[in-house]
Formats: sequence, structure tokens, C-alpha cells
Amino acid sequence: MLARWLGLAALAVAALAASGCAGSGAATSDNATGGVLAVYSSLPLQGPSAAISQELVNGEKLALASAGGRAGHFRVGYNSLDDSNPANGHWSPGVTASNAKTAAEDTSTIAFIGDFESAATAISLPLINAAGIPQLSAGSPYVGLTSSLDAGQDEPERFYPTGRRSFARLGPGDQVQAEAEVSLMRTLHVKKVYLLDDQDPFSTPLAELVAGDAQAAGITVVAHDSLSLVAGGVYTSEAEKVAESGAEAVFYAGGGTGGAADLWRALHAAAPHLMLLAGATAAVEPFTGELGEAGPSTYIATPILPAALYPPAGKRVLAEYTRVFGTPGNGYALYGYEAMTLVLGAIRRAGRHGNDRRTVTARLLEPRARNSVLGPYSIESDGETSLARFAVYRILGGTESFYRTIDLSH
Repeated sequence: MLARWLGLAALAVAALAASGCAGSGAATSDNATGGVLAVYSSLPLQGPSAAISQELVNGEKLALASAGGRAGHFRVGYNSLDDSNPANGHWSPGVTASNAKTAAEDTSTIAFIGDFESAATAISLPLINAAGIPQLSAGSPYVGLTSSLDAGQDEPERFYPTGRRSFARLGPGDQVQAEAEVSLMRTLHVKKVYLLDDQDPFSTPLAELVAGDAQAAGITVVAHDSLSLVAGGVYTSEAEKVAESGAEAVFYAGGGTGGAADLWRALHAAAPHLMLLAGATAAVEPFTGELGEAGPSTYIATPILPAALYPPAGKRVLAEYTRVFGTPGNGYALYGYEAMTLVLGAIRRAGRHGNDRRTVTARLLEPRARNSVLGPYSIESDGETSLARFAVYRILGGTESFYRTIDLSH
């Protein structure tokens, strides 16, 4: 895991050096300057995650517009950056680092919203933290960003070069996702589960957490395999191995791109009785739309709820979203809206110090109950959210069909 993280960081540094941006150069003053405070966003606006990212961006824009472009004594502006590689649409370590440096070197920056992927946040967070700027993600569930539990070496400290916490996430972290997955297994009466991951160091901790929680719940973990998944790959031998193990279900911790759908179809062909469970990072169209006959056996748990399950405030925002943008929004729009609302609230509660990054960070990480568009929750001092409600979807006809909720917030 450490080697992979260092590899990503090295890629980012190399990309910055090649573009003439190497070196610190980040703004280090506690006070953001200028007549308009800047909030930056960094998301993959192309490729398989483009639709999700656009909803997040639109939600952020809608929240800022609803606040009249102000927070307390200060005017606030918004800069949306694309962290994807134009060649393939996937997020790029080099572009991610460049975006973070752009925000860090802007003396007017008061907050950074991003990234959505844990691996991207692992690159941007040290750069943003070094500049003293608070950072908020709607996703990035990797456990090591906030905790040392099942994390890499020197995590989470390595992400905070200033020695001060400055990151919060709205989406539940891996620890809570693992609890939700095991709760789903118990609901489905699973007694034996086979764990798989895609060798991504930001995914494997989820599988390890699920293993521990499953065993504590009396569910036998038959085996745990790490696979290198490539589009068009052949996974017949792995599928037969799983089928012969006696497992009743598979849990997969990993993304939905590459060969994930190929693996899924192979598993279903080898053992049609298998229940196929996946984490939230697999809830992307390239995966759900390519499962074929394996779709009805699939269960994906994600914090993104059906629109009808959000509180009245959330439903009003989604109605306004449709009016403004001409297309229906879903939970991603609400996560974007709430991310910007949190930032604006931290600036406002800082009073006349709303341009002071350290004060705004303290207000962002100040535990307090919120009745939000996502429902009631709080951000804890370590940056974790208390949001712990998941929706489980089956895949019917290539589309997500709501199955049930799992609520761990009680």
C-alpha cells in the first residue's frame, strides 16, 4: 500500500516538474486576500464519472447562488477544475496535483472541495494542507485519510504536513461502509462469503474491514483474493475457484471500471446462485450497465439514496436543481450542495475572521448537529461524518433498482 501511494505521489511530482510547477510556491499566509474569497473544486469532469461530477459541481453552484454569493461579511467566488486525463477521461495524478497547486498558490483561496476519489485526495490533501487551506470531500472514503485503522504506514499523519487536521468528508468512510455491507449480508442470511479486491491500495482496506466485521458477526470468510482487473480479461479460473469454495456470496471492494463487469459475468456464469455484493465505488454506469444476466444477483450499497428518501429540504433543493439546470438531480447534487453549504457556514461562523484559513478550518471541524438537505448529521473533529445511511440497489435491466435501506446512525 505504501509503495503504491508513493508511486502516485511520484507521478504527481514528475508531472509538476515537467510543467515547470515543481517546488512549494503555495500560499502560506493564514489570511486569504482579495475582495472575493475563492472556493475551488476538483473533480473528473470527463469519462465514466463525468455525470456524477457534474451533479456535484451543479449542486455546489446552486448552494452558492442560493446564498447570494456571500458568507457573512465576505463575497465568495467558485472555480471548478477538471482533474481528468483528456485522453481517457479517468482522473490523473498529475492533473490532480496541478489543480491542488493552483488552489494552494491562489492567495484568495479559502477552501478546497475535492477530490471524489480517495487516491486523488491522497495526492491533493498534503498540498492543500501545506497551504493551511481547509478541504472537504463528498466522497473519498479511504480509512487512512482520517484514521490509522487498517491504514498505510504513517497514516493519516503523512497527509497533514502542517501537523494540523484540515480535511472532512461528507460520505461515510470505509469503517461505516464495512458495517453496512455486513449488515446486508446478515439480511440476506449469508453464512459464507468470498472476498475480492482489485489490488487498489485505496480499496483493499475496505475488504479487510469487511473481513473483520463479518467474522465478528459469525459469517465465515472463505478466502480473500486480490485480482488485477483489465477490460476484456478472462476470469473463468477465478470464478470456478469461488464457485467451488462453498461461498454463498461474494463481496468485491474495488472500482467499477476495467474488468470488473467481466469478472462479475464470469462469477455468475460459474455459480448462478451466488449473491454478488459490491461497495459504493462500483456504482458507476460502465459497471452497472454491462452486467447482463448477473445484474439481478447484484447488490450495491451506496450512501446515495433515492430522491424520495431525502428530507423535505433535500427535495426542495432537487426541485430547484431541475428548474435551474433542466435535468433531474439526485443524491450527488445534494452532496455537492451540502459541501458548499458547509464551507459557507464555516466562513460565516468565523465572523470577521472568515478570511482566516485556520479559523475557517476550526469552524469546519467543529462538531455540531446539522439538519441538512442530506438529513441530520455532524462533522466530527477528526473529519469523519456521522452520516451512516445507505441504499442498496439491485441491477435490473442494466439500471439500478432500489432494494432497501441500511441505517447505522441509530
